[in-house]
Amino acid sequence: MSNKLYVRQDIGNGDPLVLLHGMFADGSQWHEIAKLLSDDFRVIVVDLLGHGKSPRPKNATYSDKEHVAALRSTLVSLRAIKNTTVVGYSMGGAVALAYSSTYPDSVEQLYLISTPYYLKPEEMVPVHYSSSLLITKLTLGLFRNVEKLMDKKSLANLITNYANKSKKFHAMIGANDNELDAKIVKKNLDTLVREFDFVGHLKKLKAPLTFYVGKKDVFVVQNQLDGLRQYQPNMDIQRLDIIKVDHMLVQNLPNEMARLIRRNKEKLLYVGFDKGKGETIIFLNGIESSSDYWQPILPAFRNGRRAIAIDLLGFGDSLKPLNVAYSLDDQVAFLSRTVEKLGLKKFTIVGHSLGALVALSYAAENAKRIKSLVLFSPVLVPKTGTGKLLLKRIRFVEKLSDDSFIYSRTFRALGYKRMAQYIPLIRSVKNGVQKLDASKSLRAISKIPTTILYGERDILVDKENLQNVTKKLKNVDVIELKKAGHNFPFFDPKTTVENLEGYRLKSDPVRPAGKIPKTFLQQLAHLAAPILIAKSVLFIGIGLLLFTDLAPWIVTLGLCFFVFKVGYSNIRGAFSLKNEKLAYLGYVFLGIAGMLLSFFLVERPDLALKISNIVICGLIIFSGLSKLLVSLLWTRQKTLRRALFLKGLFMVIIGLSALTGSIVSTKLIVIIFAIAAIARGIQFGLYATSALTLAYIRGFNSNKK
Repeated sequence: MSNKLYVRQDIGNGDPLVLLHGMFADGSQWHEIAKLLSDDFRVIVVDLLGHGKSPRPKNATYSDKEHVAALRSTLVSLRAIKNTTVVGYSMGGAVALAYSSTYPDSVEQLYLISTPYYLKPEEMVPVHYSSSLLITKLTLGLFRNVEKLMDKKSLANLITNYANKSKKFHAMIGANDNELDAKIVKKNLDTLVREFDFVGHLKKLKAPLTFYVGKKDVFVVQNQLDGLRQYQPNMDIQRLDIIKVDHMLVQNLPNEMARLIRRNKEKLLYVGFDKGKGETIIFLNGIESSSDYWQPILPAFRNGRRAIAIDLLGFGDSLKPLNVAYSLDDQVAFLSRTVEKLGLKKFTIVGHSLGALVALSYAAENAKRIKSLVLFSPVLVPKTGTGKLLLKRIRFVEKLSDDSFIYSRTFRALGYKRMAQYIPLIRSVKNGVQKLDASKSLRAISKIPTTILYGERDILVDKENLQNVTKKLKNVDVIELKKAGHNFPFFDPKTTVENLEGYRLKSDPVRPAGKIPKTFLQQLAHLAAPILIAKSVLFIGIGLLLFTDLAPWIVTLGLCFFVFKVGYSNIRGAFSLKNEKLAYLGYVFLGIAGMLLSFFLVERPDLALKISNIVICGLIIFSGLSKLLVSLLWTRQKTLRRALFLKGLFMVIIGLSALTGSIVSTKLIVIIFAIAAIARGIQFGLYATSALTLAYIRGFNSNKK
């Protein structure tokens, strides 16, 4: 099928950006967002097959293949099939995903917004398995009932006729010209939601993927979002925790959505230093560093040369996308575009640590452009059993990767924004440092004059492996610097320069960097280390107090604080989105009411304690019942079924006992909360320690990002 879709908007200049609407709407749903993005992209908005003014073929099944074929035919006619960004909202997200997996070389970025997905039991991860499966079954059951209603012509016609005549309905969903057809709605529900092979398309996807979902979206199985990373490890998943974060993000938050879609537009690296004339030398920093790393050594090279220091992808002031692997291929792609933009033809590259690996990889692909290479402290990971200590360090970092269990638990405790700051570091080690085939890359640059320098005390350089991979290469000079560590170019630039004969012209004096980071305090504040230390002390203190006679007061204060926090969050969210619509003023009053309620409960501890007991026991009973239901009805694996059944039974018994006044059960619940609070406090303490370390490392850079 090659039906061309109706093009509702085609505005702006730049690379194409295709916007796909939700199930009951048409392309006019994107009208405001399209205008906001037209300064950055050529924005193309279409009505999907069977919607708005697009064709409605009588024999169409409205499968994902038919939707994709119609979209492809339209984009081919518009000459918009290269470097394309595709954005799909709700049902449109399924079409966007299917199109991107079918034409992987055409799509540069993919954004899914509030896109429903329903995994099969065997596709889910064990974390929150029972609640996820229960929500999935209930939602799919709801969709089946909707489909059955659509089969009843009289009722279906009554509903669709009402919706088609209702201006309020059209305004709510963002549709100007869409007339609902019960048969089309039923087919789309079946093919793009209930039976859609979300995982299958996800596996074939090549484009960087970003998934935006509101925390209050009932159509998205929230607990399995992180589970999607088992199929796309580098996807960026963001749960929006601001006002109006239900399913209707496009309708309610046009400014915020436009800002988020625009985030990954930049394709060039940040150039931190570009001075001088003559022969060109490019400097590339290592992990958790920036172009400022080269300040101590630059005076030796800038006279008579053009010295350019570039921030690697993910570091310094360069873009820090959260939907890429940070592989060496990613780094080389961004570096190549930056080199082209600078108009460079022939040059020398100097790289440190990760920057040395990027320089090596770039030179292996662009040997004719490279005059010479200087590699400082290259972390070449051995492919055999040598360098056991280095391999242990690499594998430890891999255990912290954002598709790991440890990361997912830490993420839930600390939040996405804080953990996201570590993603470039972790992925660079996992997908960059570890994946380099050093022997192959070095053979590719065998004709390029190359100097490798490393420190005698460098714990990240495997000396034996370095000697093995370079011993047969005639144009490679390997130099070991006595008493030097990993960062000798930074702390001992004089010795570094003295060992680079042939690269120096008339040199200005070089000075080592100080031992105290110049922006340590700013980085400390940015990484929120003091706050994390305070939270660690607070949670551990609360946990210990729950073992004392003060436990009832702690529980009461906990409820009051929770109510106060919800009220405050409403007010903060409303003011942060004051430019969206005046309707958010209602959330201000709702927030004030919540804050006043918290003060009311503080003065009535008996009432607060009763409410706390009912809420906590109710949640425990509900969670236990859901585990029992899932284990009995839908879990096939015997071990998992038994574990869910026993855990569910235990929770129901404890919850009911505490609710009916059992002292033993109530104390057990308090003890569990106490242990959880102490564990959370320890977790915050470990994170604070990591933040302090990272603040020290980043503090040597002038940027504060």
